[in-house]
Amino acid sequence: MSETKPVRYAGRGFWAYDVSLGVLTKHLLDAAEKSGEAHAPWLSEAMSQWRQWDVISAVGLKFDEPGSAEQRKTVIALMGQACTALGTRRSIPVDEIVSWPFADDVRIFPRAAKEVLTAPVIELGCAMIALLSGQLPEAPKGKAWFFGVPDGDSTIEMDPSWDGRW
Repeated sequence: MSETKPVRYAGRGFWAYDVSLGVLTKHLLDAAEKSGEAHAPWLSEAMSQWRQWDVISAVGLKFDEPGSAEQRKTVIALMGQACTALGTRRSIPVDEIVSWPFADDVRIFPRAAKEVLTAPVIELGCAMIALLSGQLPEAPKGKAWFFGVPDGDSTIEMDPSWDGRW
């Protein structure tokens, strides 16, 4: 099982540390469930996809495109709420993390972690907001962004044949 998963939107993207992505997705889902739009068909469908793509498959997290500007603004606001909720804690114990069921009772695989620091997860959330709002800068040539890493943001060397499309 890979430690990285792609996050994509509108032909752009980056890599995310899978444990951080799972923790962020759980908080994004919590924010969506508490929102007044939780039962809107588009958000309900998106939430179902987020559960499956993030935890079950190696596909990672893909945001629908193009989606309406209002839907994108809603997802950005929900991501902000998720980051705010994460910011109330320094870390989350692994016992709590493995108790969160996603689709089909699949749970986050925490690797060897005893806890997950929230700062890298919040940085990942900020990168997603930047991606969705068109503000994510281009990665250095021959590299891709890598967010949510416990020791800070970095890049990943890409195969020279990679054309930069997500």
